[in-house]
Amino acid sequence: MFTFFLKKNLCDGWDNFFFLVASNLVTILILTGSFFAFRFAFSVNALVPPLVFIVSLGVLMMFLFAWGANAAKIADFCSPSFGLLLSSLKSVWKIGFLFGAVIAISLLLARFAFSYYLSIYFKDGNLIGLLVSAILGWFLLVAVVALQWFIPLYFLQGNNGFKKCLRKSFIIFYDNVFFSIGVFLYNIVLFVLSCVFFLLVPGLNGILLSSTNALRLRLYKYDWIEKMAESDPSFENDRDKRNEVPWDDLIAEDRESLGPRKLLSFVFPWR
Repeated sequence: MFTFFLKKNLCDGWDNFFFLVASNLVTILILTGSFFAFRFAFSVNALVPPLVFIVSLGVLMMFLFAWGANAAKIADFCSPSFGLLLSSLKSVWKIGFLFGAVIAISLLLARFAFSYYLSIYFKDGNLIGLLVSAILGWFLLVAVVALQWFIPLYFLQGNNGFKKCLRKSFIIFYDNVFFSIGVFLYNIVLFVLSCVFFLLVPGLNGILLSSTNALRLRLYKYDWIEKMAESDPSFENDRDKRNEVPWDDLIAEDRESLGPRKLLSFVFPWR
């Protein structure tokens, strides 16, 4: 399944290349404006930079949240549009800003916590400081990996609010640890590639598309479990049976929809 996810995500990114670039231009403008605002904030007051950081990440997440509607469309073999982006922005700006603000505040608190506990270790040699720092580091890493599912969950399962998306993000992570880590590492590769191309492609929106594609395919597992549990109530609690997911059957329709895509078709689309 993971191999098919990589292929589908590559095809979706290539087929919507110009839409991705145009969308990423907006994220670049937001990041550029945030950089200058953050730089100016240091000359005003020591309390202003954290506030600018919170607002900037909130605004960035507002746009990424709105773009998540297009990511879900692309993942479902439909065409994206800027009209959908604008209409989504009107309905998701609150949850998008809240999501960004919560992440920003959490990162600021983590920074101060790391500084405090590491100073305890380096100044006094107290191992408690090192231990707490390690626990915080692992918790932060788990949270980052789990929260890659937050925005996709909102659009792939329309009945999710902030708390539900947060809870389900961690549920999916703990139920699919290796898959979540694999997608996260793939997204890191995409981010490094994005830096090479100045965040134009695949960019932050391309990374969001990757997480959406991955989750959309993974959710087939839960549809299958629900179907099997209808005939066998004990199935849902049997981890051995739950792990025997017939992925070839579950993604057969998606394979057919994607069709055979050879490497030459990316370079010469008319062939």
